[in-house]
Amino acid sequence: MQAKTPWSVLARVKPGLEAAHHHPHRFSRLHAYAEYVVVPATDVAPKPAKVPWEVAGGMTAGVQTAELALDGLRVAAGETLLVHGAAGSVGTAAVQIARRRGATVIGTAREVNHDHLRALGAVPVTYGEGLADRVRELAPGGIDAALDGAGGHALEVSIELVGERSRIVTLVEHGKAAELGVQVVQGQRTAERLGRYAALYAAGEFVFPVRRAYRLEEAADAHREIETGHGRGKIVLTL
Repeated sequence: MQAKTPWSVLARVKPGLEAAHHHPHRFSRLHAYAEYVVVPATDVAPKPAKVPWEVAGGMTAGVQTAELALDGLRVAAGETLLVHGAAGSVGTAAVQIARRRGATVIGTAREVNHDHLRALGAVPVTYGEGLADRVRELAPGGIDAALDGAGGHALEVSIELVGERSRIVTLVEHGKAAELGVQVVQGQRTAERLGRYAALYAAGEFVFPVRRAYRLEEAADAHREIETGHGRGKIVLTL
């Protein structure tokens, strides 16, 4: 959702800024709904021509959150990562980033999204009652780390399956994190990271699905769809 990820055509830049004038399209990593924003040049990254505006806007939050989460979890080659809500925007990004690092990924999702996860290189599993047992069958060697993008039962399952609680990060249960000894996402979003994944998308090496693009005047409808908690990819607002 674009509540924290504005994007627009850069209308004016300070003369002499490196490469700022070589490409007419830029997108920002900051927070708001806006047609125009004033930001430091260090907070914007080039938008490749092959990256649609809807994707550019959505990536500013989803991809950065995913990489920061995996950095905090210290996900490495040969490990097994459990991603709850793997078909969402952060989950889809996390699956791909972890696979690029050489990790095995098990992703929870509704069955309608299982083929999507397989295409990304993940092993899909249906969430709900019995999830812990299903994951154990898929990963008899155990789960090294977990990314909770769903909260509630998902976090409980993560604690049950992961031996070291500091290798669990929740995107949802911030109020319980300290008490339970799990992580929340920490770190700074950067223009460098944003530009890096935009370039990968443009090269066909990274997928970032947009579920639906709403007009700004439809923002309330967009929020209602988000609140359902279901669906694949990012919801964005267009201006």
